[in-house]
Amino acid sequence: MLQEAWMMPFAYCTREKRWCEFAEPVNGESTQFLQEFALKYNMVIISSILERDINHGETLWNTIVIIGNHGNIIDSLEYCSFLFKLGTSMEPVAFVDCNC
Repeated sequence: MLQEAWMMPFAYCTREKRWCEFAEPVNGESTQFLQEFALKYNMVIISSILERDINHGETLWNTIVIIGNHGNIIDSLEYCSFLFKLGTSMEPVAFVDCNC
């Protein structure tokens, strides 16, 4: 099970690229990378990603993705608890539960 820090967009945001621009669909690049890893090493991976839900108005979610040892996505769970300062996209400081 991977820590959320490996997909922590706040560490990589700049004035040119805000943290929310790192969001991707559940089957995006990060998940595809993990699917290859799970298949190669015959392991189940549970990882968080910053999801952009294109089926629901591009809602942003913290999402847990469960990947099987055959490289398949077993399931995903969306939850919304972002760590950010209200009014800015640059400085994470407080939890805000939201309907994003």
